[in-house]
Amino acid sequence: MKSILLIINVKDIFIGALSVHECTWVMNGIQKMRKKYIFMKSLSFYNERSYNTYMNRDSIDELQSDWTLQRPDLNPEPMGVVLRIQALAKILGDKTTATLQEYDLQWWQYDVLSTLRRQGYPFVMAATSLADSTMLSSGAMTNRIDRLEQEQLVRRISDKNDGRRVLVQLTNKGIRLIEGATEARFETAMGALESLSKRQRESLSDLLRIVLTAQQS
Repeated sequence: MKSILLIINVKDIFIGALSVHECTWVMNGIQKMRKKYIFMKSLSFYNERSYNTYMNRDSIDELQSDWTLQRPDLNPEPMGVVLRIQALAKILGDKTTATLQEYDLQWWQYDVLSTLRRQGYPFVMAATSLADSTMLSSGAMTNRIDRLEQEQLVRRISDKNDGRRVLVQLTNKGIRLIEGATEARFETAMGALESLSKRQRESLSDLLRIVLTAQQS
């Protein structure tokens, strides 16, 4: 853009040294560039944000453009946000699945083990609380605890204060596994957002929190 303006501003300096034919050719070129500049400015391409948006168009931009042409009565902007969230959920979910597979873990296993790990030492929760935390029925949680216990990742222990309660605790094997898997998952998350600055990540998190809170209310 600066080069276009430069030619426009200094044309009088060198135009006299050219032949009539050359002058006509140069003036036509300058006029075309001037029109291009005015057109780009009218589209706000001189604005850095707009320029970056244009340069980083994705497939959903094309979808929105198609709907704008076919149904100009509909506002495609909200759909663009929702579709990008859905697309990212699929992409990031696949990346996380691949990361967990390196530790021979499935999503549900990581979910239970990480919930226990987040409690801190001694990494114990009541089976009923664990089911509530992972939004599972007691029957489904019992099945998962059984399978994790078979792999020696967790163990059941009795509650000394209430014999009717069953507590679930990470084993040493479970702790080692979830430590490595959690570090890898955090690295995967950071890698997925490496194109954003810290401030951009914080802004995005704040906006997504607003949307999520509104949908959960």
